[in-house]
Parts: sequence; structure tokens; C-alpha cells
Amino acid sequence: MDVPREIDGFRLGEILGEGATSVVYAARDAHGDRAAVKFLRTELRDEPEVLARFVREARIAQAVQSEFVAPVMATGATRSTMWIMYRRIDGETLEARLRRELVLTVADARRFVDHVLQGLAAAHAAGVIHRDVKPANIMLKRAGKTEKACVLDFGVSKYRPTGGGEATMTTEGLTTDTATLGTLNYMPPEQIGASATVDARADLYAAAVVAFRVLTGRFPFPGATEMAMMGAKLKGQAHTLRQATGARWPRPLEDFFRAGLAHAPADRFRDARAMRSAWDTAARGEFPHVDELRATIVTSGDGEDTVLDP
Repeated sequence: MDVPREIDGFRLGEILGEGATSVVYAARDAHGDRAAVKFLRTELRDEPEVLARFVREARIAQAVQSEFVAPVMATGATRSTMWIMYRRIDGETLEARLRRELVLTVADARRFVDHVLQGLAAAHAAGVIHRDVKPANIMLKRAGKTEKACVLDFGVSKYRPTGGGEATMTTEGLTTDTATLGTLNYMPPEQIGASATVDARADLYAAAVVAFRVLTGRFPFPGATEMAMMGAKLKGQAHTLRQATGARWPRPLEDFFRAGLAHAPADRFRDARAMRSAWDTAARGEFPHVDELRATIVTSGDGEDTVLDP
């Protein structure tokens, strides 16, 4: 791939990651500030839909201002490609943490879910629906003596400007009414086959699935295959925490997931702020011990349902 040695005062280093449409390089400037530069693959520059998505991702990410969303530093183009420069976040994804630890401690679960909901509240306030909230798109970074969770990757997001402005970055022409974007494990039933029509409550549903997994190490919908999980979602057959783990959980927490994972969007939390408030209350009770939950996952093999994650 043809990329320059330097972008906007930052010298490119090693490749941090590669995807079907882009390559991400590490970068550093003369002052030691670090960044991650995402380049559109050169061979896709003349693909109108891919190019439009890349441009829209850059503008959407710049529109969301929150310490819990990965910040965009700059965007631009070279003769052969386009790029987005993100401030470098050192740490690991929540997906990597869960694959290693299976479930999180109570303190980490409470804090990270709260951070994700704050990031989503900022995105929704800016008119952005993420549509792919999942642990692989949540980065955990060191912040003093603790860690902070940041929402990443707005590549398949949907944008509707707030304040009555004209929609200059919509999904029309990019996503048909019957397209499915996102990740099956986390998306709500209404997103299956109709990604273009979902609203912010789709992100809240996905955040509830993330919260369920960090607490239990499992998904709230049974099924070792995509078809089985899809069927459970479409029928609204979500497990309770007790059904998923066999352990007793605080009633307010069970109620939180009953609302967060409701089949009908109208039965979920009205917005991210309301969901965050409910989480703050529900997550104060006594949880089953994390070591017991991990032992149950290992001995039962139930943790294998996480292999569906890309």
C-alpha cells in the first residue's frame, strides 16, 4: 500500500492493524505525541460506496465530543488515498480482556459500562448512532490509578445532524432498508435485515448485551450457531442472569436487563442517560463472586459461545 512517511507532522511507524478496507499505522511527532492513522486502502479509492463510508466515518467521529470516545485529531488525503488520524489510545480492547479473564470484577464492570453509556450519550446527542457497539470496539486505557473505557470505530454508524441542520452525512445510498450491518451477537432484533431504520435504542440494546457479558461471561441469548442465536433474538427469548449462570443476582439488576434487552424498542430505556442512571442504581447490589462465575464457565464449557465474536 502506498502511504507517505509522514502525515501532518507525524512520522509513520509500524502497522497496528489491518481490515478489509483500511490499514492503521502507529505515528509519532517530534514532541513525542502519538497517534494512530487509518488509511483507506489505495485500491478502494475509486469505489464510491467505500469512499463515502470512509469520509462519513471521519466526519462523524469529529462530531462526537467525549472523553469516552476515541478523539479524531485530523483528517486528510494524499494523491493515492485518504486518512483519519486518531489520538493513540494505549491499552487493550474489552474483547481482549474478556477473552483472557472471562468475566470482569464488579468494580471494573460498573465503571466500564458507565463509561460506554456516557460515550453513547455524547454520540446520540450529536445525532450519531454507532450500530456496532461490542467489546472489540471498546478500548480500555489507563487513566491514573484506574482505567477508562472509550468507544471506537464509527465505520458503520448512522448520522442525523441535531439542531435542524441538513443531513449531509446520511446512510442513504450506502445502506439499503434490508441491509444488515453490525455484529449479530450484540445487535437488537430490529437491526437484523434493517440496519438503515434503527434508532439510538439499538445502541442501548447492544450496550446491555455488553454489560451482560462482562458480568456473566455469556451472551443473554442461547445458541451455539448464528441461526440459533438469531432465532432466539427474533423471538425475544433473552436469558435472565440467573438462567445464564445458575447464581442469584440482585433483583434491580435483573430488572435492568429485562428493560435493556426488551424485544420492542419502546420497552427499552428512553435514552443513554436514563440507562446510565438505571445502571448506577442496579449495579450497587451484591454480585456472585467472580471466581465462582469463572469456574462455572470453565467447567461447563459455556464460555465457548463467545467464539461467535469476530
